[in-house]
Order: sequence, then C-alpha cells, then structure tokens
Amino acid sequence: MKDILQKLQKFFKKLWKRFSNYNNSKKWFVLYLVVLTLVLLFPPIVRIDAMSGSSGASYALFFSTVYWRSFIVVGIGLLFLLLWNISMKFKGLVVHLFALREDEPLVDFAFLWVIASVFMGIVDTIGVAGNVSNRINLTGWAVISQVLLLVGLMWSFISLWISAKKTSRKTKILNMVEEAAPSPSRGTEISANKPQKKLNHLFDELEE
Repeated sequence: MKDILQKLQKFFKKLWKRFSNYNNSKKWFVLYLVVLTLVLLFPPIVRIDAMSGSSGASYALFFSTVYWRSFIVVGIGLLFLLLWNISMKFKGLVVHLFALREDEPLVDFAFLWVIASVFMGIVDTIGVAGNVSNRINLTGWAVISQVLLLVGLMWSFISLWISAKKTSRKTKILNMVEEAAPSPSRGTEISANKPQKKLNHLFDELEE
C-alpha cells in the first residue's frame, strides 16, 4: 500500500511540475479540460420523473447502459485532448505519426467539435422526447455542459484564427524575401553585361 501511495505521489508531483512550466493560456486550457471532463461524464444529464407507484431515474454518460456508445466517443475525445495537452510523449507520437505541429490548435478545435456534436445530439433527442412526455427532462448539469462546450469551441477557434494569421504573416515575409533576392541566372546576366558596356565605351573614341 505504501509503494502505491509513493508512486501516486511521485506521479502527481511530476504532473504538477509540468503544469507549473506551462504559460498562463495553457494552464487555463488544461484546467478547462479537467472541469469539462468531470462535468460531462459524471453528473446526470437526463432525468426521468417517477410515475405513481414507480421510481424515477437519472442517467449520466459515465458507464451508462443507455449512453454507452456516446460515452465511448466522448471519453476517447476527452482522453486524447488531456494527453495531447499534458503528455509530451503522447504529443510527440501523434506529431510523428500524422506530421502535425506540436502547437497545432486545430487538434483541440476538431476534438471539441466532435464531442460537442455527440453531446448536442443527445440534447436534441431529449428535447424531442420532452415534447411527447413531460416526464423526460434535462438536468441543470446538461445546461452547464453545453455552456462549457460552447466556451471551449470559441476559445479554440480564436486560438486557431490567431495561429492562422501568424502563419500567413510568416509566409508573406518569406515570399517577399524570395522575391527580393536576385536569382543566380539574373546575377550572371548582370555581371556579363557590365564589362561589355565598358568595352564598348573604350572603342567609341577610336571609331570617331
């Protein structure tokens, strides 16, 4: 038992040391992912009110017999985002396999989009069922989850937009430098023409 506690202590110390080395934007995004994971998976998102003589029920994504397929997709997406933003070994493996940049913001936006699509599908289905029966309702956690997903999508989209502007600016600068630099063929033509002009001027007096 002590060995397990010591290993856990070393693991959390390593995570904390790595987390403290992040910049403020990265720290806030990692904290956002942790909160999003806890809010999406564990609290109940659907409530079924009890009828007379029966008990009600609540359903969450975490190991739910109703939403187990959605849980797999959302769980894999959240696990990927957490590993992508925390584990350098996992990020290096993904960068090596898919030829991505280490600071690629498109990865965060794409996986948050997939998670939001799955979750919004559940919310829309419950909304349709609620029009038929008043017993099926969304809980307050479902509303909080939607707000968090929208905030994350806006956050990652702004990061993606800023990164795209920086990349396009660097590309323009490189293109301008390449256009300003003389080509080798042009340089040889200029050097070849210069002595010819000097020689022509030397023989002008003899011709007169």
